[in-house]
Order: sequence, then C-alpha cells, then structure tokens
Amino acid sequence: MLLRKSCVLASLILAFSTTAFAQSSSDDDEWVSVDSAPAATSSSGTYDGSNDSEFANDEDYANAYARYKTQTTSRSEISRQRKEGFSQSVFVGARVQGGFNTFLGSHSDGWGAGWNVGAGLIIKISMFSKNFSLVPELTFNYRQYNYEKDMDVYTNKAKLNIMLFELPIMFRYTFEQYDLFAAAGLHLGLKLMGDTEFRSEANGGVISGNDDKSTNTFVSTNMEAGLAIEGGYMLTRNIHLNLRIVQCFTNLLNQGLTVEPSFTNSTLLTFYTNVGIAFLF
Repeated sequence: MLLRKSCVLASLILAFSTTAFAQSSSDDDEWVSVDSAPAATSSSGTYDGSNDSEFANDEDYANAYARYKTQTTSRSEISRQRKEGFSQSVFVGARVQGGFNTFLGSHSDGWGAGWNVGAGLIIKISMFSKNFSLVPELTFNYRQYNYEKDMDVYTNKAKLNIMLFELPIMFRYTFEQYDLFAAAGLHLGLKLMGDTEFRSEANGGVISGNDDKSTNTFVSTNMEAGLAIEGGYMLTRNIHLNLRIVQCFTNLLNQGLTVEPSFTNSTLLTFYTNVGIAFLF
C-alpha cells in the first residue's frame, strides 16, 4: 500500500515538473523572439518620414529628418537650376552670310555695287533679362568692290579685293511673342590680305591700243571700324535669319600708300548689307 502511494506521488511530481518546464521553455522562446525583433529593427531602422518608422513619434528625429530633406532638395535644385540656367543663357553656333557692298564718302563716285560672303562663329549671351542679350561674332569675310568712271575719251575701271576678320559686337532685344529681334552695335574689321587693280580703257577706239593696267597703285588699310544695325526672325529657337546693315566711319583707303591720281583725295567709307543665317546650340 505504501509502495502504491509512493508511485502515485512520484507520478504527480513528475507531471507538475514537466508542465512547469514546458511553460518555462515557452516563455523563453517568446522572450527571445521579442528581443530579437528590436535588434533587427535597430540594426536597419532609419527614419524615412513614414508613420511606420520606429522614429515616427520622436519629434527630434522628425525635425532633423525634415531639415535633412530640405537641405538635400535645395542643393540638388540649386545645382539643377545652375546647369539649366547656363545652358539657357549661353548659346554657341555658326553663321553664314552674303550680300552687297559699296563705298560712301568724298570723291567716292564711280564705286558701284560689289559683293561679299563670309562665315564664322557666333555667341549669344543673355543679359539683365531673357529679352536682352549680347551677341559677339568672329567672321571671316571676303569682299569685292568695283569702280567704273567715264572720263570722256577713256573709262577708268578698278577692282578691290579684300579678305578680313570681322568682329561685330551686337546688343539684341528679342520680341518673343512675335519671334522677332532687333540689334545694334559696334563693327570692327581686321584685314588679312588684299589686292587692287586699276586700268584705263579707250572709248570708241579713239586711243585704242593704249589701254593701261596697273596693280596695287591704291592700297586698303589694315583696320576699319563702324556701326551695325540688324533685324531678324527666329525660325526656331536655334535657327535665326537676319538682315544686317553696316556703315564704317574709317577710310578703307590708305592715302599714304596710294599713288593712283584718281584716288589720292578719296575717302572710301564701306557701306554694306547682307543676309545671314545662324545655327545656335
């Protein structure tokens, strides 16, 4: 009987011990899982501005994050605006032109219409506002001037060829609503090379056989300066057509080196007009 009671008591003690151990194991597992979750979150948890973030209810973190986003956005926006502003305010391109020229000034009668053609580089730089811009150019230009004057029994004829670099510095105003622009500015020319030809031809065979031809008996100067005005139309933002008129106020004739009597007292002021097309990038 005593042995039987001892067995029942041992069985009860073993049952309670197993239940307590199982409960302890369950509690341990639950504690470990709860503890591991924050550890994983803290290792990768950063405030992303959402309500799901562990720092969503932390005012200091929220304010710091807001300042960070504002500063980052401002820097990137400033950088973007600088790049876009530079690209929109400066255009570089090429321009080709062609037209007609003559001389004005004292004793310049006899000089008829010549022609000119050229090509070069152009820069458009916005100033003050989007409507005002500075437009300098560097153009290689070839010009030919023709002279013919009747002297009764003979006719004097001459030709002047000149190649030069031109530097127009134009100030432009753009009428965007009409796709038109107008400009005015200074025009400079630097001679690269030039040559002249002069001859006298008999009229009606009176002095036939005595025609006279000479070269470089009158000489052009190395530099000229004047004023230019122009108007134009924008086919697109990057393709512009323009009509330019130039009047120089310096004498293209080098009187000190001129020995041809017909031009010793002449003042040859270049006047020309041309049409150009510019391609801007």
